[in-house]
Amino acid sequence: MDILTLNEYLNRAVYGFPMKLVFLLVGAYLVIFQIRWFSAPLRMVRVSFSETLGAIRERAFGFGGQITPFQATMVALSATLGTGHLLGMLAAVLLGGPGAVFWMWVGYFFGTGTKFAEATLAVHYRRRFADGSVSGGPMYYLSRGLPKLRFLGHLFALFAAVAAFGIGNLSQAGAVGGALVPLGAPPALVGLFLALLVGVVLGGGIVRVARFAQVVVPLKLLLFLLAVGPLLFLYGGRLLEALALVFRAAFSPEAALGGAAGYSLYAAINAGLGRGIFANEAGLGSAAIAHAQAQVDHPVRQGFWGVTEMFISFLVTSLTALTFIASGLWQKGGSAAEAAQALFQAHPLGGVVLALTVAVFALGTMVSWGFYGEEAAAFLFGEGVRWPYRLAFATLAFVGPLGGLEAFLAVSDTLNGLMALPNLLGLVLLGGVVGRLVYGFFRGEPWVPPR
Repeated sequence: MDILTLNEYLNRAVYGFPMKLVFLLVGAYLVIFQIRWFSAPLRMVRVSFSETLGAIRERAFGFGGQITPFQATMVALSATLGTGHLLGMLAAVLLGGPGAVFWMWVGYFFGTGTKFAEATLAVHYRRRFADGSVSGGPMYYLSRGLPKLRFLGHLFALFAAVAAFGIGNLSQAGAVGGALVPLGAPPALVGLFLALLVGVVLGGGIVRVARFAQVVVPLKLLLFLLAVGPLLFLYGGRLLEALALVFRAAFSPEAALGGAAGYSLYAAINAGLGRGIFANEAGLGSAAIAHAQAQVDHPVRQGFWGVTEMFISFLVTSLTALTFIASGLWQKGGSAAEAAQALFQAHPLGGVVLALTVAVFALGTMVSWGFYGEEAAAFLFGEGVRWPYRLAFATLAFVGPLGGLEAFLAVSDTLNGLMALPNLLGLVLLGGVVGRLVYGFFRGEPWVPPR
């Protein structure tokens, strides 16, 4: 059996339906038994808002780290808000029908608990250096929180460091090239621009990455509104009908849709959960690397920022899906790219606004994933690996728009999914720590970092 055949089997396993159920069950365990959203849901919502958007003007809390909690969330959102929120969402509806959107919401709800736990543990177990900088993420909370299973942290770091070159670089650079080259931009020029931009931003460390994210995330959201806003206005009269269809088709797609395109309950759940899990990266552990950088005096404060990250991601995917359903184009089938082109034919700016939105979404993802991979590599090999990693990342950014390296991209996609295995196991084993931190936070107890 050659490596690509083995990779194909592994890829089907890590992205298959059983694994999606594992993601869901881990999130449910954290939400119900550790974070306990249901014990006082209104209080949770109120505190979540007051600790995040309500405190957005606060520069920082506490000590450690070089960026504010808001900036750390912008870095995470820069990675999370990618092309999966656009083309991936269209693909989910095409595969599972409108009912897939309901199951996406289920994945988001329980994924919120997962993201909260990841951000909380990332701050709790991060490593502080003498200059005030920090490093954190699953590789640290797995190795420091589970000393007898330290290998899980190293396993996660290995998967993340390699996967970042593919899913966080080549794939995104290819998306930028695919969006800009049809508009007349030469592939080599696009690659050179990406290489220079990524190299310069990553070269400034987390402070420069955070400043870049503070610009690119609002730009992403602005372009998204520019892209979807006119379509929402155009199909606004059908949005309530689309929403009703989502709920009708969630449990009985064949009855609700009259057997259209052979949609089944399994197809709706499988497609919806997949989008609700993998679009926001909850469970993969990647965003925790960014949240660990926050200047915060209690890990739970950053956990609430993880909830805010999920909420913004939820809004983008939901608006994309409802617009697509309201248009009626989902009934015509085809690929996600074809559906996107058809959807934006009705837009005043046509495909240009779609191309720019896809390009900026992919660009932001590249930079944040470059930082994620660099942190993982530094955990494995020490601080001296940072500049070689940055240079290698910039080089691959140049190659991405030119095409090629499909085999490496396929392997890195599998490694991206494999990141979840040690992380989800660690979240279950450390769930009690999350529960104690949440309990202490609401009782006003000071945070005591582990030795």
